[in-house]
Amino acid sequence: MTLLTRYFLRQNMGLLLLICAIGLGTYVFIDLFDRLDDFLDSGTGLQDVVAYFIYRLPFILAQIFPAVFLLALVTQFGLMARGRELLALEACAVSFGALSRSVLIYALILCGVQLTLSEFLGVHGHRAADRIWNEEVRNRQMQNRRLHDIWFREENRVVHLSSVVPAQEDGAGVEIFMLDPASGAIDEIVRAESFEVQRGEWVLSGVERTVPASFSVIREDALRLRMVTPLKSFLVIDPKASLESLPLWRLGSEIRRLRDSGSNIERLLTAWHTKLAYAGSVLIMGLIALALVSVSGSLYLTIPLGLVVTFCYHGMFVLCVSAGEKGLAPPFAAAWGANIFFAALAGARMFWGRAWLG
Repeated sequence: MTLLTRYFLRQNMGLLLLICAIGLGTYVFIDLFDRLDDFLDSGTGLQDVVAYFIYRLPFILAQIFPAVFLLALVTQFGLMARGRELLALEACAVSFGALSRSVLIYALILCGVQLTLSEFLGVHGHRAADRIWNEEVRNRQMQNRRLHDIWFREENRVVHLSSVVPAQEDGAGVEIFMLDPASGAIDEIVRAESFEVQRGEWVLSGVERTVPASFSVIREDALRLRMVTPLKSFLVIDPKASLESLPLWRLGSEIRRLRDSGSNIERLLTAWHTKLAYAGSVLIMGLIALALVSVSGSLYLTIPLGLVVTFCYHGMFVLCVSAGEKGLAPPFAAAWGANIFFAALAGARMFWGRAWLG
């Protein structure tokens, strides 16, 4: 590692930590005042409030990290330009490319840091914070938790529950599709107004059985079915959990499982690529910072420009991902589109711009 690289890293890490602290403090301050009434109304103790925000910190940091890195870089380059350090480097025949390589390698390492924050600490912390919010603040205790629109498969049955209280093992709005083991065709559709579990069996009430082959409908007051899927398992893993709350490796396993079953996996694939693309945005922010310093070395120009570019990048990123989730664009193109576009713009400016300052 050269002396220039060590000097650059030492300065940047200090600025990165400072801007991270400012960003986290601002976010927590705003979030606290936004939720303060809820905390006070629920009588949540100070210990739970502090724990909630501590658990949220890795997730918040992972979200703001690319923008923080860009601001740290443009601030550092602005300070170096003000102190005539960039001019001194150019006078000593230190090329812009030499510094750019150090910045991009550093940014690549930080991509791994962002991915770790998001997929390890961020995911677990986000779940712990949600548990505190749901149980302590919103008073949604597990024994009263109601889940909606649940689908699962058990052997040759596909089950849909409109609503279910797993801890009490009852629910309403049941549809069970009985499949032929050989052909996979639907042999029978069982619908029920409500159900409850008794001694390992599901007792359905207000039953309507439809047999497609004979176009017949049979109505019964009650029906007992042997089901082995434990409803309480849905309290451990919420089947309707948002895609962002699933870690990368779990999302990958879900994609493989659903692909094998013939399900549509476009949305899941988009979410999987999005996680990697957002980690890669740290590298893109490094490219943008280098492009901005080739435009001007003034702090008063590069910092506002950096904020504007960050806003534009985030807007385009969200727009592309939304298009991918709705099936309007291929998953890879949707997730990586903003990265590719801004990398091309920054690369073009660096290639055709002047060595240090425009």
